[in-house]
Amino acid sequence: MTPNILFRETSEGINDYLVRLGDNQELYGLNWIQIADLLNKESGEEFSESRWRKDYASYSKWKPIILEKYATNEVVDEIRDATLESKKERIKLQTEKIEYNKMIREQCRADLLDEKIIEAVNNRPTIHIPDIHIKKNNAKRDFLLPIADMHDGVSFKLFGWEGELLNEYSPEILEKRMWKLLEEFVSINDEQRINHVTLPNLGDSIDGILRMSQLMSLKMGVTDSAIHFAEFMSQWLNELSKYCLVDYYSIFGNHDQLRLLSGKRDEFPHENAQKWITKLISANLKDNKNVSVTNCNEFMYLDILGTKVLGVHGENEKNLENSIKDYSLTYSKPIHLLLSGHLHHSHEKTIGMNGSRDIEYVQSPSIIGIDDYSLKLKKTSNAGAKVMILEEEKGRTLTYNIRL
Repeated sequence: MTPNILFRETSEGINDYLVRLGDNQELYGLNWIQIADLLNKESGEEFSESRWRKDYASYSKWKPIILEKYATNEVVDEIRDATLESKKERIKLQTEKIEYNKMIREQCRADLLDEKIIEAVNNRPTIHIPDIHIKKNNAKRDFLLPIADMHDGVSFKLFGWEGELLNEYSPEILEKRMWKLLEEFVSINDEQRINHVTLPNLGDSIDGILRMSQLMSLKMGVTDSAIHFAEFMSQWLNELSKYCLVDYYSIFGNHDQLRLLSGKRDEFPHENAQKWITKLISANLKDNKNVSVTNCNEFMYLDILGTKVLGVHGENEKNLENSIKDYSLTYSKPIHLLLSGHLHHSHEKTIGMNGSRDIEYVQSPSIIGIDDYSLKLKKTSNAGAKVMILEEEKGRTLTYNIRL
C-alpha cells in the first residue's frame, strides 16, 4: 500500500480527511488511536480518539437521512459518482493488498522450509568421514553414472492382470537398490581402476505431491521424504568415496517442485526440494575431500574429457533427438551426449557423429522402476542404472547395464 494514502491531500478539508480515514479504516489497517494522531497532527488539536470517533459516527448516522430529505437529484448523482470512484479506489487498494499478502504467504512457506532444513542440518546424525586419500587414475577415462527417479517417500505394490507382482517400492526398497548399485559399481571400478565417477542425479529424488491421488501412496510427507533422501544419499556418497573420487551433480525434477500456493505446475519453477536436498548433502559432506557436491538447477552441462554432456530431467523433452539439436542451436554449445530421466524407461540412440565421437542420447532407467504412470504411458523397464565409460577423443566406449 502506498504510504502517502494516509496523509491529508492538499484540497482535503479536515472533515473530509476524517471521513476518508473512517470509511477506509479497515483497508488502511488503522485503529482509531492512529486515526486520531493523524487528525490532531493536521488540525493542530489534541482531541482524544473518542472525540474523533464520535464525530465520524454522527456523520455516518445522519448522512443517509440528510441525503434522502434535502439533497437534489443533482447532488445525489454527484455523491453517487464520488462514492463509485471511492469504491474503485478501494478495490484497487484491496487488489494490491491481496497480491502483497500472496507474496507474503509464498515467502513464509519458503522460510518455513528453510527452517525445517536448518533444523534437520543441526539435528542430523554425525557422518564419519573416511580418512582415505584416493589418487585419480590418469588413464584418460572416466566413469559416468547417472541416477534418476528415486521418488523417495512413496510406497506401493503394482500387480499384473493375473495378480502377479510387477513392482514393489518403499523407502526401504529404495535404500536396498541403491546399496546394490554401489556394490555393482565398486566391482566395475575394481576391474577398470578408473577411481573417479561423475554422478548426475537427474531429478525426482522425492515423489512430492503433483496430484491428490498420490496421497494414497505417500509414506512420508514432502519435507520428511526430502530430509530422509538427503540423509541417505549423504551416507551413500560417503561410502562410495571410500573407493573413488565422486563429483555429484543435482538436477531439478518435476516431482521435486514445491507447489506452494495453487498447486499448479511450474508456477514457482525455482522453488524445488532438490535445492534443499543438495544443501543438506553438501553440509553433511563438507569435510569429505573425496566428494564434491554441485546444484545445477534445471540443466547440467559438463565437459568430461572433451565429451560435452547435457543432463536434464526430461519432463519437457518430447523428442530427445530434436532436443539435442534445439539446445545446441539455442545455447550455441556442442552436445555429444544428452542424459535424461523422467519416463522410468531405458532407451538410447546415436543420431550422428562429430569427429571420433558419436552424438547420442541416453534415456536413463529409474531406481523406482515401473509405476502406475509409466504403465499408462506403456514406457516400462525394470529398475536399474547405467555405468558408462567415457574416453578422451572417443566419447562413450563402454556401458554396463545394472539391473536393480
